[in-house]
Amino acid sequence: MALVRPGPVWGVYPQRVESRTLALAVRTAWRVRRERAVFLAALHGRVSDPSTDPATDATWSPTLARLRREGYTPAVCAAVFGRLVGLVQTHLGFTPHDTQHLAAWTMLQGCLVEMATGEGKTVAMFLAAACAGLAGVPTHVLTANDYLAERDAAQLHPLYAALGLRVACVTAASTPMERRDAYAADVTYAAAREVAFDHLRDRVAHGRAGGRLAWSDAADPGGGPLMRGLCLALIDEADSVLCDEARVPLILSGQGVQALSENDLRTLLDRAQALGIGRHALVTPATGSGAATVRLTRAGRAWLAAQPWAAERPWSDLRWREDWALRALTVLHALQRDRDYAVQEARIVFIDPITGRAAPERQWSRGLHQLLALKESLPMPAPQQTLAQLTYQRLFSRYHQIGGMSGTLAEVAPEMALSYGTPVIRIPRHHPAQRRDLGVQIYRDDDQRWQAVVDRAGAVVAQGRSVLIGTASVAASEQLAQRLRVQGLRPMVLNAVQSQMENEVIARAGQVGRITVSTQMAGRGTDIRLSPAVQAAGGLHVLVCTDALPARQWRQLIGRAARQGDPGSAETLVCCTEGLLFQRLPGWLLATLVHRPPAARCTAGVWRTVMLLDEWAQMRERRALLRQDRAGAGRLAYSGWEE
Repeated sequence: MALVRPGPVWGVYPQRVESRTLALAVRTAWRVRRERAVFLAALHGRVSDPSTDPATDATWSPTLARLRREGYTPAVCAAVFGRLVGLVQTHLGFTPHDTQHLAAWTMLQGCLVEMATGEGKTVAMFLAAACAGLAGVPTHVLTANDYLAERDAAQLHPLYAALGLRVACVTAASTPMERRDAYAADVTYAAAREVAFDHLRDRVAHGRAGGRLAWSDAADPGGGPLMRGLCLALIDEADSVLCDEARVPLILSGQGVQALSENDLRTLLDRAQALGIGRHALVTPATGSGAATVRLTRAGRAWLAAQPWAAERPWSDLRWREDWALRALTVLHALQRDRDYAVQEARIVFIDPITGRAAPERQWSRGLHQLLALKESLPMPAPQQTLAQLTYQRLFSRYHQIGGMSGTLAEVAPEMALSYGTPVIRIPRHHPAQRRDLGVQIYRDDDQRWQAVVDRAGAVVAQGRSVLIGTASVAASEQLAQRLRVQGLRPMVLNAVQSQMENEVIARAGQVGRITVSTQMAGRGTDIRLSPAVQAAGGLHVLVCTDALPARQWRQLIGRAARQGDPGSAETLVCCTEGLLFQRLPGWLLATLVHRPPAARCTAGVWRTVMLLDEWAQMRERRALLRQDRAGAGRLAYSGWEE
């Protein structure tokens, strides 16, 4: 593949025209599978070379020259990786195994890699990023959040420095000058949303000339755009970034004028209270990676039109009236405190639906954030106006090359090929899996389910093991923790409200008798290391207790057990009358499940069908959003994320 670098060939701000196709994914997958054996054969001939430290290797300079000239060919990548082994041994204390080398090479070929949790994705990402940096390609290593970006950049800094590469990190707190300096580094770690917004800022500040960003040094003494272009993106937790976060647009906002005054917004909330759910409006329950949604019925639209104030401006405009009514209904009935948002320091704080983390820098767009503040009797934040907006699908289609990895990509492989032109390649495990899957238990109501969770957790910790319990919301995690305390157990809670204790909670989660209750574990990026006593007793036991959970997030959660060859077990306890997943089943099948005895074993086929239906529904949402964005629609979504 061609090495894309800023310069006379690719321009000062390289970016691709959005033209990725399914045919590209098919061709890439065929080539990678054909050349994989060649790469492994070349790698095995190199890793046994005792001269693995580039600082003492006389042939290092010729190897770099070949890399810059030939690109990421199997022979050249094997030669580079073989000489990085010594660095990893020196600084991290272990030797990368074949699956890590194979994952790194596969990413550099423009593929997404499914690599089981605990198999060493951080080192595989380093190998790929270092190889690209040595080739002179500006490389963006994109993570799910700032914490992971800072952690990985700091941990791997000595290895990059030993190669003569500069590594930097961009976080939400970075200033424009710090961002420009970080993007000038050989390898830049950042949360995906930070890169997306910085690209939007470049487009707003510098416009386009002939399809490329253009600027004048005289007009911009700060040094031009923040970034050096969109050359190579290596995406950690790729499914979270490319799928879950891609369900809403990214909206760059500036100081604006509020369309409605504070008194008008209060009146709007009061009027929306009179609309009846079920008759005037319908609420679709939340799924694992998205908030609930609201739509007006025909009776609701007629009721709005019949109100006396509907004849007044601006309410006389049909579109205006129904749009603002939907926003008010969304705030009243769809967005829930301690699930979709939290209240901290007298302001509304967004809760990331994928990671469960608080995201104070994000806002809901189009007045939703202001309405939420009024609903919670908080000071209303300043109004914003949209300067630019973009979806992740279109952003990553502009990169000349993308690669990435995650433990759960198989379910979305067709969508990755259609939306991004990238195939999904599964890497075999280095350590055989030893997790015992104890199946799915179905309960009629929440009380029965939570009592079973408490009983099960108590029985497991009595064996000298540790327990991880996954819940759907902050409120559910707090309620379950209280139930556990009543039974004399002492749980640790990890949610958006208490995320500042994350390192301490995870560090203790693998100790004897420890019970950890978490809202989400995807994107935490930290292994739960088991004590020897817990390993001997049977390892970590994971209890999945969230009903609205897509297949990928379910696999991410149960994958916390039995990592890297450790023992462990997992089971799922769900309530079939709550959440959206089971509501997708035919009525007769749902009635059968409801009337089964409590704690009945759900067949694997039914459970997989439930999660598959939800995954398809989410894929349709993302594809619809992409079609709207490509069509230039200005009204992408009510729940866009502003910055």
